[in-house]
Amino acid sequence: MNQYLKSLWLTETVRLIEKESGRFRDEDANRIARSEPGALSDRIIKRAEVIAEQHGLVQAQTNWLSSAKLSIVILFIFALFVGVGLAFSALANNPVNLYWALLCLLGVHFVTLCLWIISCIFIPNESGSLFIHIWLWLAKKLSQKKTISQVLPAFITLFSKQTRWLVGLIVNLLWTVILFSALVILVILLSTKSYSFEWQTTLLSTDSVIAITHFLGWLPSVLGFSLPDSEIIRVSAQALTDSEIRSAWAIWLLGIFIIYGVAVRAILFIFCWLKWSTGCQNLTLNTQYREYQQLVNDLQPLAEKAILDQEHSYHTLNQTNPLTRNIVGSKQLLIAIDIEPNWLPPTNVEFLGFLNSNEQRKAILEFLQQHPAEKLLIAIDTDRAPDRGMLNVIQSLINKSAQSKLWFINQGRQLDNWQECMSKLGIESANPDWILVENNHA
Repeated sequence: MNQYLKSLWLTETVRLIEKESGRFRDEDANRIARSEPGALSDRIIKRAEVIAEQHGLVQAQTNWLSSAKLSIVILFIFALFVGVGLAFSALANNPVNLYWALLCLLGVHFVTLCLWIISCIFIPNESGSLFIHIWLWLAKKLSQKKTISQVLPAFITLFSKQTRWLVGLIVNLLWTVILFSALVILVILLSTKSYSFEWQTTLLSTDSVIAITHFLGWLPSVLGFSLPDSEIIRVSAQALTDSEIRSAWAIWLLGIFIIYGVAVRAILFIFCWLKWSTGCQNLTLNTQYREYQQLVNDLQPLAEKAILDQEHSYHTLNQTNPLTRNIVGSKQLLIAIDIEPNWLPPTNVEFLGFLNSNEQRKAILEFLQQHPAEKLLIAIDTDRAPDRGMLNVIQSLINKSAQSKLWFINQGRQLDNWQECMSKLGIESANPDWILVENNHA
């Protein structure tokens, strides 16, 4: 599965979760999505990718795909052994009862094929697949988190009717493996052992057996397999040791098995694979869902002037020291978090502004999303306790700069707590000289 399909899957997972449990705290995800070029669908997908990474949905998706691949490998190995068992059961007795051998080789294949075709005709969607129902049931039983339990239903919803082609692809692939492995064993057994063939019946007449034999063998004979004539069929009511008769029946048996068994499943496998591949290539995000329509305003891209407009950002970013447009070109910035506005920052560094309110936080984070800093120094008043909200803001700032450090502007009452939080954030302390040295080097 390519990355685009994985992203669509994650997007649908996020939609189902939000439909059931309400929206995530998505300010940062929306901010990142707004900077994504392209159409609305691209920004919705980007938002979902950010949320999925934050809430473990990416790992859940990876686990599902790994489990699916492992299941296919196990089923593939199982199919090999089933095919070997079919071949040995068909030739378990000598002489071989021809029609009993055919029943052993093609009986289950024919029944399952009819059931699959009927389900495709009369139940043309994913809900008609017993395989899908079992899979969903197991998913709900094994998944403890409500968010994780939506990964598989999101897959079913996203691919919708394409799911039946995926199921058909898997089922027909496994049957192709079963029948091909049986064919290999049949050829080996018929090449290395001497088998006699006979037909037996209680209800049917000899002429009926001849007609059935000719009917079954007609298509294989057209494709090059020999068809026993009426006299050979008639005398084969009893097993004969004549080599030509035994060879004729062996080729007839292999021809029917190859044409009505191996070839049918291989063709259906290729057909389902083409339908699945074509459907996946044409798959796009359906932005008409209510949950997506509610995101239209939140994900509208912001023009650059919205951050730098004099009447808005001058008052929002820095009420006491208005910025000029040159700040856009600066790569080393200072930010003050939860510090009184009368505090005077150093005059020899680029001061982006105070981050004391929701409006200021949104404006600064939007700015940094558009213009990430190479060096970001975050000024902290250590008289204030490092609460969860402040730590989350610092983490968001760290994610929007190449390097970040904290500057403790005083030796306040909460200094020890801030030093403890530094290790959790993976950030070091510094003073404005850190920025000035970098500027001098540049």
